[in-house]
Amino acid sequence: MVYFEPGLMSRRRRVFVDTPKGRRSAGFSVPENAVAADVSMALRSRGWSPYALRLDPEQHAWIALVMDWRRAA
Repeated sequence: MVYFEPGLMSRRRRVFVDTPKGRRSAGFSVPENAVAADVSMALRSRGWSPYALRLDPEQHAWIALVMDWRRAA
């Protein structure tokens, strides 16, 4: 669970998805202290099906590999 303390500025990590068509922004960011489960649930709530997540500290971002169900069918 991610906790946010009001009044404190917190750094955020951008979230990207890797698809067979390339990498693109997921359109949101998460608090710096978010764990993989938090990112996965946020992606699922936006319609993505992540099957792997990795944290890229150099880019300060989460990268998700997602299933493209249109191509898999």
